[in-house]
Amino acid sequence: MSNTPEQNRCKSMNLSAPINELKRKAKLIRREEGVPLNQALARIAKEEGYASWGLLIREYEAQKPKPTVQPRVGYQITSLPVDASYRKEAIELAHSTLEMVMHRIEPDNPKDTRALWDAENYIDNHHLSPDMLPIDSEYALSLIEALLVHHVIDLALQADSMAAEQS
Repeated sequence: MSNTPEQNRCKSMNLSAPINELKRKAKLIRREEGVPLNQALARIAKEEGYASWGLLIREYEAQKPKPTVQPRVGYQITSLPVDASYRKEAIELAHSTLEMVMHRIEPDNPKDTRALWDAENYIDNHHLSPDMLPIDSEYALSLIEALLVHHVIDLALQADSMAAEQS
């Protein structure tokens, strides 16, 4: 039977047992001897050759494998208009973000606000400007989610004005 990653780390640290078992042992000492848990943990750490439980845990955590950084999937947008694949993805994201924004701002005239919404126009004319280039495509997409609220508020104000003129 193969060892778990925790058992392998404990062996490399020369611990007598995995961390969870050492904690269990400290809790048992606490119950049997009526000492505070921190004192029981300190005793376990000393038995394992560490000055304190905190130092034992610090070394244990330092030996854990570090998560690998995922490679970036984005690319640099260097000119406008954007390419067709980015434009399509941005339009889809803008459409899905619209409903979240509508729910958040609760416009007085939601039907008229939606009627003014044009995702293609937003992406082509409002999303990016030449002074923002070059820009990472993933960052540019995140701007849709962050900044679309302002555009939708403007649309809601236009819808309110239109409703006021009709009444």
